[in-house]
Amino acid sequence: MIRLGLAAVVVAVLMASGVAHSGEPPSEPVLRIETGMHTAPIRRIGVDAAERFLVTASDDKTARVWDLESGRLLRVLRPPIGAGAEGKLYAVAISPDGAVVAAGGWTWVDEDMIYHFDRQSGRLLRRLTGLPNVIFHLAFSREGDHLAATLYGGEGIRVWRSADWRLVATDKSYGDHSLWADFDGAGRLVTTSADGFVRRIESIIRKQYN
Repeated sequence: MIRLGLAAVVVAVLMASGVAHSGEPPSEPVLRIETGMHTAPIRRIGVDAAERFLVTASDDKTARVWDLESGRLLRVLRPPIGAGAEGKLYAVAISPDGAVVAAGGWTWVDEDMIYHFDRQSGRLLRRLTGLPNVIFHLAFSREGDHLAATLYGGEGIRVWRSADWRLVATDKSYGDHSLWADFDGAGRLVTTSADGFVRRIESIIRKQYN
């Protein structure tokens, strides 16, 4: 029998299952036991530019912020969740300055979205909405001025400008899931896909600005 210390058996209130209202994720509370660690596979990790913070995203429907030097858990980030897969996090990224954590995955049965959390407080800052399918990967540019998301089911990629979180680029010319993305130092975006292609994308962002 595994015995948990009192500090580990903390009941947390999450925004969870129930009937979702149009335009909003589910809002009925559900109780979960906080164990101090992930309780399902970790799908993605991210590190800030100064290598102070590590963030992890998991099938247990949480993202977690860790002190990279000591390994100590600093914050649990809790998006709205629902029944089944709804709320599982497959993607996470932290801004280069370590201030913002972006998390996504199977984030809502009716409309997938990306959640932005304040890394220090864990407060939900905003939602990037209107995504047509599950988010597989998230990547901030080296300067933190753009955020890219790759999507399931041939829906391609989306890119937002962090100054105002305006959607500045969309590419749906993918034959299958887009699995990964990363920016180089010049701001060019490279993506991979299950359709067998690696794409280098630089004109798509510039075109939106022109």
